[in-house]
Amino acid sequence: MNHTIELPGLIGSTPLGAMAAFGLIRVLSQNGVPARLRWKEADDWVAVVESELRDSQSLIRWLGEWIKTRPTSDLSWTEGDVRVEPRVYRAALAKAVDSDPHLASFLAALAADGAVDKSKGLIKPCAFYMASGRMSFLGNLRQVLGAIREAAEERWTEALLGPWAYGTALHSLGWDPAGERVYALRSRAPTSEKARCVAGAVWLAYEALPYFPALSRDGREETAGFYRSNDRRTWRWPLTSVGVGAEPLRLLLQRHWGETDSLPGGVCAVYESERFEFGQGYAVFRPARRVA
Repeated sequence: MNHTIELPGLIGSTPLGAMAAFGLIRVLSQNGVPARLRWKEADDWVAVVESELRDSQSLIRWLGEWIKTRPTSDLSWTEGDVRVEPRVYRAALAKAVDSDPHLASFLAALAADGAVDKSKGLIKPCAFYMASGRMSFLGNLRQVLGAIREAAEERWTEALLGPWAYGTALHSLGWDPAGERVYALRSRAPTSEKARCVAGAVWLAYEALPYFPALSRDGREETAGFYRSNDRRTWRWPLTSVGVGAEPLRLLLQRHWGETDSLPGGVCAVYESERFEFGQGYAVFRPARRVA
């Protein structure tokens, strides 16, 4: 018998909230707990999970046990970060295809094989990769994982039930518009402030990445779900009013969503968020807008 669990911490009109909800469904389904996701319109779109888990506390306990033994080969396949020489990436992918499907699913999402940075000769990462400079994408994720394992119940409760108190002194990897520190709106330089995130939400958002494979088209990286218009690049995602399982969800997330398209049955809204680039390769999602 399936139970219904409302998760007021996961709001579908925000990129991080939506990503985290998608990642949650993938995690549950990949680990023997078939689950469906739908969205309930209250003051905003609230995630609702349908599964055999009885209530939110059961879900939080399940996540607490799961995170203890979650494989980490996707965080350690390279000594550096995602931006590596193509031969390093291809060697890791070839090995993973033979023996580590968990790693293979993330490698297919993290970088676009065939797309190479001409200035440095490194493989181009996916559009969800928004790190640069001294910031390490995989390194930050390893720290997020450590923070969750140290206080799993607290981190999962904050992420799923809210309020988001930003209780972890780590970076949200550009996925949370609330984490953008705009110089003109602050009394001091953002570089003097420590970044903070909702660790549980960031981690579940990372778990959603295998839903968005990255490909090379004429040497240019293209990530499922992203759209280009002149110099502007956006990610679009659908929200459904009916429960959708892991595989139908994957297909919906990879579908093309035009602004003038009529919505198929069960899809109640489509949102988009601009991937705004600044500095030396850094990027951040801007607040989302409804497009359908």
